[in-house]
Amino acid sequence: MRVFIRIFIILISFLFTCTDDDKVKTNEINIGFTNKDYEKREFYITMRDGVRLFTSIYAPKDKNQKYPVILKRTPYGCTPYGIDTIPAVINKNENLVKSGYIFVQQDIRGRWMSEDHFENTKPPYSLWDKDKVDELTDTWDTFEWLLDSLDNYNGRAGMMGNSYLGWTSLVGARCNHPSLKAVIAMAPVTNFYFEDFNRYGLFALNYLPVISVFGTDKNEPVDTAWWVDKSEFYGINKETGITPDYYDFFLDRLILSNYTDILDSTDFFWKFIKDHPNYDEERQKRDWIQYLDKIDCNIMVVGGWNDEQNLYGILNSYKKIEASPNKKNTKFIMGPWSHGHPTALDSAYYLGDVFYGYNLSKNYLYNDEFAYYEHHLKQVGKDLDFKVKLYDTGLNKWSYFDEYPKTMALDTFFLANERLLRTIAADNTLSSTKFISDPFSPVPFIEGDKFYRLAPKSYFTADQRFVSKRPDVISFETEILTEDLTVLGEVLAELAFQTNKTDADIYVKIIDVYPMDREGLTTDPEGVKMNGYQQLVRCGYIRGRYRDSFETPTPIVANTKTAVNVPLLDIYHTFKKGHKVMIQIQSTMFPLFDLNPQNYIEDIYNAKRSDFTKAEHQIFSDSRIILPVVSSTGIKD
Repeated sequence: MRVFIRIFIILISFLFTCTDDDKVKTNEINIGFTNKDYEKREFYITMRDGVRLFTSIYAPKDKNQKYPVILKRTPYGCTPYGIDTIPAVINKNENLVKSGYIFVQQDIRGRWMSEDHFENTKPPYSLWDKDKVDELTDTWDTFEWLLDSLDNYNGRAGMMGNSYLGWTSLVGARCNHPSLKAVIAMAPVTNFYFEDFNRYGLFALNYLPVISVFGTDKNEPVDTAWWVDKSEFYGINKETGITPDYYDFFLDRLILSNYTDILDSTDFFWKFIKDHPNYDEERQKRDWIQYLDKIDCNIMVVGGWNDEQNLYGILNSYKKIEASPNKKNTKFIMGPWSHGHPTALDSAYYLGDVFYGYNLSKNYLYNDEFAYYEHHLKQVGKDLDFKVKLYDTGLNKWSYFDEYPKTMALDTFFLANERLLRTIAADNTLSSTKFISDPFSPVPFIEGDKFYRLAPKSYFTADQRFVSKRPDVISFETEILTEDLTVLGEVLAELAFQTNKTDADIYVKIIDVYPMDREGLTTDPEGVKMNGYQQLVRCGYIRGRYRDSFETPTPIVANTKTAVNVPLLDIYHTFKKGHKVMIQIQSTMFPLFDLNPQNYIEDIYNAKRSDFTKAEHQIFSDSRIILPVVSSTGIKD
């Protein structure tokens, strides 16, 4: 009964408190198709080198008018296969389906029913050699075929997709085919050295179970998964669903060479990762940010501040495109979402325990996305009346800008020895805070043991009280804020660091500490103590050997004060009056990332268990956290 009463209170509260942004607007759809009004056809489209790419096309049965195309190019399969298998959901945006579009899906080269060999985030070889083929040429050739062969096509095309499909959308925009008029790249992959599988020199253990999906070759087109399911190696009982404690599971293996039963020499992607631990030439060729300065079509980048996987790609792809002198019309939307959540069609949006608002995804799909394609592909209605739309994850509200903010006032906070964040250095007296980092007892990145394939999205906002009292996690916090503190832009962590060994991983977390006297809200999750909650706002990290260069790693000089800058990326968050800002520093987040031996080992992928050792680290009081602020604070020193 208590649960039903609480649900009723939430519903009543929603009805009387929602704003215009909360309400899903009703767009008038003149035609009103459903999936039953579409027919499906399947084709092999031949590329310029003779390789054939499998393509599914869903087109309205009504042939009395012409329709634009929306293309998705995917490595994950154009399922369901077969011309008689039209899915219940052709596109998550039902307004687009009702309005009438030709939806085209294509298996990219080397994947599923398409021919040839797959190369992960393939470099644009055709930019250097016109006789080469790549995803640029494949996208161009696909648009050429659509123009020549597709009935009832109005000649105007769009692309869309999330994550890897966000990357293929960026690639499509870069191919600059004249029929491509509007692209939405959602949470795009751009550089696997700084997102997804590797992060600033670290290896993402949470991606280990999916590497074979990207690194197992196939000999012929297939409509079912061809890589081997090795879930039993992760201790999963398929009959009962019982799983082990994954903290212990990964800690027992410890070293990266201990996964040969899961990943072997035949896995070409795992081999690539091991062969290129540094940001070398092969890695740099796959940095797609550098190729985004020549895009002719309208493009909108969409993502979320809480995207664990591709926040790097979201922010940097938009910034690069917007800075290009050749840009046509760029837009940017950043919600509070995690990866893939802009299309979740949720009502109340929570990430973990943190509530962000109502109908955020529905409003995006039914208003922003729909109006964007209607205007550019059907030339009806007006273009979106904003350029940059950003969600403040502290105030839970949208803000609109003429451009992504470039210059803000900078507030500098020093990490004082008494565990305070101070706006001035304390008496010019240098001091330090020490802690022991033990790779055999690493700091867990989540509370509990429910970890296997990728990271639980909720960890990005999780309460950090479960590690705050560990001796290997040091925390610095402000006094209680007497005014709101709004931070918008890239946070800088400039640490003065010292270790008694020759390598170290360094993690910096920005945390919003809720007041202890906070009163409960109807939107608070059941049974969670939200007063004193330590909400993770951002986490940054770097492997110490790469402090000066990702191309050329060098050992840390033991017992020597060393400058280490930790990348944190951008946030848009208001730390509200009555809250505190906390900075936490640690050297492990396990098993999110692999462990550092803390002795400098030339090749960590071949490190031995005997290479791992405890280390004493120090953070000096002249270390600085620099916040780009919108409003001033009432912090007391």
